[in-house]
Amino acid sequence: MTINQRILVVDDDEQLLNVYRNILEPRAKQVSALAMFTDEVEVEPVGLERAFELATALQGVDAVTLVEQSLVDNRPFAVAFVDIRMPPGIDGLETARRIRDLDDRIYIIFVTAYSDRGVDEIQQTIQHDVLLTRKPLTRDEILQLAHNACNRWTQDQQLVNRQLSLEQQVQEHAIARLSMESLVSSLSEGLVVCDAGGMITSSNPAAAAMSRYDEEDILGMSVGGLFPDLVMEDLLSRVQAQGAQQNLSCQLLCGDGAQLPVLLSASAILSVAAHGRAQGSQTACAFVLVWRGLGEN
Repeated sequence: MTINQRILVVDDDEQLLNVYRNILEPRAKQVSALAMFTDEVEVEPVGLERAFELATALQGVDAVTLVEQSLVDNRPFAVAFVDIRMPPGIDGLETARRIRDLDDRIYIIFVTAYSDRGVDEIQQTIQHDVLLTRKPLTRDEILQLAHNACNRWTQDQQLVNRQLSLEQQVQEHAIARLSMESLVSSLSEGLVVCDAGGMITSSNPAAAAMSRYDEEDILGMSVGGLFPDLVMEDLLSRVQAQGAQQNLSCQLLCGDGAQLPVLLSASAILSVAAHGRAQGSQTACAFVLVWRGLGEN
């Protein structure tokens, strides 16, 4: 993610705005010929220092308008340097409050020579990501504040984007699961899922109806209890080694003791092998067994 380097400066002193421009706007690196000759600095190709994109306003209402436009353009500011006293308009605290109402992400750095606004009042009004500094600031202090705020804004947005992506994935998985559950429930064939040890972990309504068990009773049963004429351990091993096994003729042992002839198919749900096995190998974490009555289409 590209670092957001958009900075807003609000101060009623045009000379101070020019100071910010001289410090933050891009300019060519300068290396004196004497320094290069005496090898006092590491010689680099002439280029640009890290370039911030600067917008300035003399009054608070103008700054609020700039923030509104930045959101319309989808080019938000990362940080705002805000003077406290800016007559005749709204002061810096009110300016910052209105900016925050528009964009909760922006970092606020108050720069003032006065103490008429206390830390507690500022914190209560702005809530978070706010800093109070005193004039005059040095060039290095302004640069460091700008770098840190822009980097932090970008890191915060990366975290937000990751969280949104995870939430979207969870939502997509939930929708897919509901769709699959709906599909499985509508099947006329019996279906059970068992773990690698053969214990049934889920089933569909048709499985309960055909086997004459309650759905709750099927869960936790050994799948071998439903199909006693098959050596279930051997079947699951074949599925793991050879792939799906189709249309196996066997008997379904029902809950009332009756036996029904069925055609059974079995397949594996695969997962990447546990750490320590060959890279890229897979192992069965569960098995799906589907059956229908013999003679059904």
